[in-house]
Amino acid sequence: MPPFRDESVFVIATGSQTTRVQYGLPESLTPAQIVVPTRVYRMGESGFSMEGADSDAIYPIKEGVIEDLHALQYLIESLYKGTTKFAPEVVPFAPILITCNSEWRPKQIESIVAHMFNNLRVPAVTVIPESLAAVFSYGTPTACVVNIGHEKTEVTPVIDFCIVETAQTVAHGVGGKLINDELVKLLPNLKPSQIEELKRSKIYEIPSDTSMSFFGEPSAPATSSLEDEGIVDVAAIVTSDNARELLAQREQAKQNGTQSEPKNMELPRNSFVDSNGNRIEVGTERFKGSETLLEQLSQAVGSTITKLDDISKRGDCWDNIVLVGGSTAIKGFVDAVLLSLQEHFIINRANTYSEIPSGLNTPGYSTPVSGGYGQLHTMGHGQVPTNIKIARMAEYFLGWKGHTWEDTQFLGCQIAAKQIFTPGIASIDGAYISKEEFAERGAKHIWTLGLF
Repeated sequence: MPPFRDESVFVIATGSQTTRVQYGLPESLTPAQIVVPTRVYRMGESGFSMEGADSDAIYPIKEGVIEDLHALQYLIESLYKGTTKFAPEVVPFAPILITCNSEWRPKQIESIVAHMFNNLRVPAVTVIPESLAAVFSYGTPTACVVNIGHEKTEVTPVIDFCIVETAQTVAHGVGGKLINDELVKLLPNLKPSQIEELKRSKIYEIPSDTSMSFFGEPSAPATSSLEDEGIVDVAAIVTSDNARELLAQREQAKQNGTQSEPKNMELPRNSFVDSNGNRIEVGTERFKGSETLLEQLSQAVGSTITKLDDISKRGDCWDNIVLVGGSTAIKGFVDAVLLSLQEHFIINRANTYSEIPSGLNTPGYSTPVSGGYGQLHTMGHGQVPTNIKIARMAEYFLGWKGHTWEDTQFLGCQIAAKQIFTPGIASIDGAYISKEEFAERGAKHIWTLGLF
């Protein structure tokens, strides 16, 4: 049985852009206590600091790849000591769970594990892949995890909590930066920092209905309607169950001269305030820029799932698409990904294709659809999806209600840490290295824990 207490567990999730940290696991799990840039500063020939000049900044991880191992180890050490508030001479009793990326090399992971034991003198360490952390947060043992970074996306099938490395797709150059690049073309007068702030603002959203095309202007001015012109849909009122109330509400609104505030999608122009306090007005460009990213994400997901040998598990993955990463915080993004996947791959068995023998190829994979998907080969229409669903995070984590999906992997880290390090009904035995095991077997023991 794991011997540690909830309040003594240290969780750290390092990404190319940001690192999230939590010391202690509250009874109701919450988003990370600390979020910092994944950045340190060069001090002298071999030293580092958490503060410094921009010219001395070092980013240890780029596109998921560790480019400066010593800088990353310093970042982990500084955050651990600063968060747990242990004096250097005191032996802390805080086990560590850290996430790793699929592109971290085994020797690098072993070096990080050894550094934690040798330099931080921790009692226990475990390392969990980011994709596995994602499925923990959604409570589903089988899923297709789409981790969308700034400049890279990883698509990873997880079957019964086991990563299928042979089917994993790593798409460099596919990430949130593609949206920035498109917006720069559409809004050349804005600085790159303002483009990023626009993308993160409330006025930037991705339409996923027929009211606006991804490639064009609104089909009609959304700020005008029949009702605005004094024309009332009498048929709709008469057939309504509460016709009297509807008429009374309309009359009251007319007398008060009140109008409901138009939605962002209904406005031809809207504005946001940048970090310098400047109000910037943007037209319908604020609904564009996601087309390339959505297309490439769909291609990566389709290519990944078709690599699975077990056909029955393909359907399970299509039913549980787990989306994580910064871009998922954009309003309408998740819906747009689902729509794109459905447009490219969905097959309705009730249509005429249901009569085609299973030995023949069908649209969505082997037949080119929307140009460029012919390479996604399959052997029969029984192997293509009839349903595609985006997985939903569990509702019982009250601290995460209303929180965006971008860092739900961290929730998975907390759940895993609770099950791995602390006693309970759902505890997982033997999923960490103790200091005694490290002294006897070394950092290579990490590969025997069954987490990779």
